[in-house]
Amino acid sequence: MTGPASTAARTLAARIVTLPTRTDSEVRTAVEQALSHNLALRLSYTDAAGHESNRVVEPAGLLTAEGRWYLIAWCRTRRAGRGFRLDRITAATPTDEQAQPHNLTDLLLGSTAATAVRPAALAPLTPARPRHWGSSGRSWAEPGPDRGGGRPVPSSC
Repeated sequence: MTGPASTAARTLAARIVTLPTRTDSEVRTAVEQALSHNLALRLSYTDAAGHESNRVVEPAGLLTAEGRWYLIAWCRTRRAGRGFRLDRITAATPTDEQAQPHNLTDLLLGSTAATAVRPAALAPLTPARPRHWGSSGRSWAEPGPDRGGGRPVPSSC
């Protein structure tokens, strides 16, 4: 992406922050690597009923719906397209194996997300570290003489 669309995407990305857990960050990084390098992804997943499974999937893309992120992928175990909620993926590791290309729109056909549309601007899934300004003029993410590192944002935000 270049030009005005790239600038708009960077501007939008700078205004989106999350407070991921350590596991969230590791899963998101693995998913991004697999998508970026077209690699199969080994994952551990817990479904809505609490059943755990280990699978190898071929990622096609990401879907966001109702405040949740989903990995849309071809599941080699089920031999079908599947959506995996990112917050239910407990572990993910890209393999060294190239994934077969799968069309995201085709994998969504027949699902409740079949009418999903692409956003006008895209942003990275892994957010930059948020910066919050304290009364000292330093951001909370900058170490100061009175503390060794950043201060977490209160959970009530």
